[in-house]
Amino acid sequence: MAVAITGIPGIGTKTAEILAQHGFKTANAIAGSTVEKLSGVPGFGPARARTTIDKATALLARPPSGTAVAAGSAPAKKAVSKKAVSKKAVSKKAAPVKKKPVAKARKKIASAKSSDKEKLRKANLKKEKQRKEKLKKEKLRKEKLRQEKARKEKLKKEKARKEKARKEKLKKVKLKKDKLKKEKQRREKLKKAKLRKQKQKKTKTAAGKGRKSKK
Repeated sequence: MAVAITGIPGIGTKTAEILAQHGFKTANAIAGSTVEKLSGVPGFGPARARTTIDKATALLARPPSGTAVAAGSAPAKKAVSKKAVSKKAVSKKAAPVKKKPVAKARKKIASAKSSDKEKLRKANLKKEKQRKEKLKKEKLRKEKLRQEKARKEKLKKEKARKEKARKEKLKKVKLKKDKLKKEKQRREKLKKAKLRKQKQKKTKTAAGKGRKSKK
């Protein structure tokens, strides 16, 4: 037998409409649901969802309220003594509540709770694994970038070193050539000066002999 959803304590008309929009139209649907599903309804967090399921289960576990009315309507057909009616009512009121549905409902709630905890644990483990994988990939990417940067820096330095060595070599060769050129020019100058002196000496010697011959 379906029980109205508004029979659950704490569920008003507006909340019932919201729940109905999400497929929860009776208290039976709430009791048979899980915390995870009910948490998907706006305004229902895990705590409220769990409490609502517990209340719906307790509501369904209660004995029907029409038994007392049925007992009270019997005297209309047959006169019964007040003592008999009171005894009948007391016996019906004092009838033990069936514990099996309550125990079953509690077991179901405990099972749902453990299932929800397991799901949350698995979800957290999955998120943690994804976070670690993401961090690992980011670390590898940064390491790769660092290595690439180091490689480029090394190539740049090597190129600069080679260029510097080449310029130094060219400079030394040029200096050597300049030195050789200057040395050659110096020798040429000395040679010319020596030849000029020798020529001047010969000229003086010839002039001196000419004077002697005239005398």
